[in-house]
Amino acid sequence: MRLLIATILLSGLIVQSAYAQVPPSGQKNTLNNPSWTGPQKPFRMPASERKNIANNPSWTASQKPFRIYGNTWSVGPHGLGVFLITARTGHVLIDGGVPGEAQLIEANIRDLGINLRDIKWILNSHAHSDHAGGMAQLAHDTGAQVIANIADTPLLERGGHDDPEYGDRFPFPPVHVARTVTDGESLHLGDLVLTAHSTPGHTKGNTTWTWVSCEGSRCLHMVDVGSLSAPGFKLVKNSKDPSVVRDFEHSFAVVAPLPCDIPLAPHPGMVDFWARVDKRKQGDVNALLDPMGCRAYAKDARESFEAQLEKQRADASVK
Repeated sequence: MRLLIATILLSGLIVQSAYAQVPPSGQKNTLNNPSWTGPQKPFRMPASERKNIANNPSWTASQKPFRIYGNTWSVGPHGLGVFLITARTGHVLIDGGVPGEAQLIEANIRDLGINLRDIKWILNSHAHSDHAGGMAQLAHDTGAQVIANIADTPLLERGGHDDPEYGDRFPFPPVHVARTVTDGESLHLGDLVLTAHSTPGHTKGNTTWTWVSCEGSRCLHMVDVGSLSAPGFKLVKNSKDPSVVRDFEHSFAVVAPLPCDIPLAPHPGMVDFWARVDKRKQGDVNALLDPMGCRAYAKDARESFEAQLEKQRADASVK
């Protein structure tokens, strides 16, 4: 499996204020059509981000929602992992895509016949704008509580500002976190149990989420693996994040041994998700199964990280 090192941040367009009212009927507020911003002051992404979103069109590309397995559904755009886990007592959404694209996710959820107000929790994989950018709007529209790793909560609540790696370059509408979790903590919603595994490095509170989904008597371990890439990170002599190397090494060790029947990811290409979906469409009913997927992803990520670290150390020794 080839590791896809995706750039993890987004655009410089004007998008809807986090708590602006829903657009009038017939108007759509997205990054592709950002002209409607509601009566409140619009949220402005830095101009430097326009090139980034243009280079990552899959982040806003429509994708029909579909069942992954059991009560787990894909409801995001083609290039970002946004997952809905349904339960009798309410539903859970993981991640919110980029700023201005909450309506794409909401439309996908409605297409499944699900009432937005039945979503009780919105979880976050990590506090970067391509995964947290739509969360404030989604929380507002659903009434759901946002739950996030305690180590990423400050970054979520200040809208991505003062990121230890990216500074103020990639902000997003600030997200109010109603409840925090720590490593190994489980959340219970009726008979649904989700467990947070802290996998720091990509962000301090980067989180791998695990749960079990069943079809009849066959139950599988689902894993939304935390991002393990370090695009543009300073890994050597980083005074703002001195533990970054140790954090990544810890996270590789956490992800590899996880029970992992169906690996998912904030960026689907990280775990070859769409290739497996295509095989299932061709008739292989077990194509999404990849019990070694988490181990393979951690191995690829570690090798890429070590090469990046070695290069930075070599460059530093020359100076």
